[in-house]
Amino acid sequence: FIGGAGIEHAKLVDLVGEHFKDVKEGGPVECAKSEYVGGEFRLQEQNSIDGLTRVAVAFEVGGWHDDDMVAICVLQTLLGGGDSFSAGGPGKGMYSRLYREVLNRCYWAEAAEAFIMLHNDAGIIGISGASVPSMSQNLTFQILEQFAKLSYQNVTDEELSRAKNMLRCNVLTQLESRQILAEDLVRQFQTYGERLDPAVICEKIDAVTKDDLRRIVQKGMSKPPSISCVGPDLDKCPLFEQIAHIRGKDDLL
Repeated sequence: FIGGAGIEHAKLVDLVGEHFKDVKEGGPVECAKSEYVGGEFRLQEQNSIDGLTRVAVAFEVGGWHDDDMVAICVLQTLLGGGDSFSAGGPGKGMYSRLYREVLNRCYWAEAAEAFIMLHNDAGIIGISGASVPSMSQNLTFQILEQFAKLSYQNVTDEELSRAKNMLRCNVLTQLESRQILAEDLVRQFQTYGERLDPAVICEKIDAVTKDDLRRIVQKGMSKPPSISCVGPDLDKCPLFEQIAHIRGKDDLL
């Protein structure tokens, strides 16, 4: 696939014909379907620069072709997060849930940030964080508590509106760059076979509801989590067997 921005279509066609005329057309590629299983990865790293332990906990979500893909992105934006130190200012996400409920309340939390990783037919949404080794158990359970809370309690209207506005702003701002625009063209054609107009994407963002977010988390927590721990001392990090059973509020009490 070849895409271009800032060039006339006819000129692009001529250049493609000139430089790729000897490339033969390929056939369909059979890909094995991704199957989520959950699990644990632990890496004892004695030469850590800052001496912190980093923990990430994630749960299964759908992939690029899932109907909830946009809602998953809204959920990531709503959780937000980052480092414990920030210069603040507009657009820094200081009102995201992880800043308000983890970084601002837990003095020992050095970082807490939501992330997503999506593939064709499967993906994960998670929260990664950092703390001194002695507080890594508290950090792990803070992460799990955030997911559990989302599974039994709807987010507020204010939170949802803020997350939608921020995601919409991020999408449109990114597309102001020609380089990112060209990348977006290629990525969408490779994934979907077409490019969605930004207005369509904004409509999908607007259509996300509080029930969508709660349902996504409930579905994800119905299966075992994926956990990774990296740091100089992992003795305080809970084992996979200790937290694999957690499915919601009652399991954290």
